[in-house]
Amino acid sequence: MQTLGKPRDHFWRVIKMAKACEVDLSTALDEGEIDVEFYADMIDGCRGCTQVEKCDRKLSRMPTLEEAPEYCVNRETFARLRSA
Repeated sequence: MQTLGKPRDHFWRVIKMAKACEVDLSTALDEGEIDVEFYADMIDGCRGCTQVEKCDRKLSRMPTLEEAPEYCVNRETFARLRSA
């Protein structure tokens, strides 16, 4: 069983991925596209990721992404919010 990552680290990782995907999570919250519980679930999902190092390398090399990587548990959410 995989150990979950530190919540704070994954909070920032989710924010960085959202920014790279040109998604504003604050606006999504304000406009009701997501709620606080869903946002927390996004972070919890990220905490279980097995590709953290790969993700961090990608985010450090690429300031913007067309879409989140295929291994990202929040990929569909970022795509939906980007097109909203």
